[in-house]
Amino acid sequence: MTLKIGLRIPWTIAREVPLPDFAAWCKQQGFDAIDLGQPSAEAAKAVRDAGLQVGTIDLGGTCELLSADPAVRDKGITAAVAALQQMHEIGADRAFCVFFPHDRHQSRRDSFENWKQAFPVVVAEAERQGVRIAVEGWPGPNNSALGVTPETLRAMFAAVPSDHFGINYDPSHLVRVGVDYKRFLDEFASRVIHAHGKDAALNPQGAYLYGNIGTTFAEAPAFGDGDWRYCIPGEGDVNWAFVCGRLHQASFDGIVSLELEDLRYNGSQEGEERGLLRGKVHLLPYL
Repeated sequence: MTLKIGLRIPWTIAREVPLPDFAAWCKQQGFDAIDLGQPSAEAAKAVRDAGLQVGTIDLGGTCELLSADPAVRDKGITAAVAALQQMHEIGADRAFCVFFPHDRHQSRRDSFENWKQAFPVVVAEAERQGVRIAVEGWPGPNNSALGVTPETLRAMFAAVPSDHFGINYDPSHLVRVGVDYKRFLDEFASRVIHAHGKDAALNPQGAYLYGNIGTTFAEAPAFGDGDWRYCIPGEGDVNWAFVCGRLHQASFDGIVSLELEDLRYNGSQEGEERGLLRGKVHLLPYL
């Protein structure tokens, strides 16, 4: 079984390059799929016209689902349900999301209790529409997000055991927060719906100077902090031979999408294209 390689569109390219042109470039360079930020029929057509697959589409309303205000949660449900219906209409079947509250000081325990009231309605709609929802463990503002660690993921899957709810596996976040990304994948491999090809490089000198609380006087690097930074696959601490091998063992037949957040490549079209290609070259032998 061969995994497919895709990408999330980097910020500079998204602003400066028309999607049909970028999709044609992706096809020429050997990519298989593009993730989209919203359920747009026009964008999905541009991707498919280039001979590519639509990967994930971002799910709206997720911050509102964690609100303590029932009226705000209802707005989140309405937005998420509408997005799922639109995804079905354009033939997409994977939704990407993160769960963090607008109130960054709200405890994760409170966020979970609020989420547990709202999310079952969203998953029920996902089941009706044939769309699977993949939560990514980005820590969020003030480490406020749910689904980052095994502790909260276990609780979320126990509360909502649907097979239409799973994981966007991104090992860079696990390296960043100190969770064993290999053990995590051993536990949750069967829940992986989508994966991100993004790495993280730890900085031992920075860890000594700043611990994990961030810098005080020094400027933190882009896409990072004093003791860590995100980078392309192959230039960080993730063993991609293990990751892809474990996904193969779990019969994962989806997409590994490069997510370019690397200070050496982001910021120009040329740099972002170069970063995407370097990341692809590293991943291809393992796919």
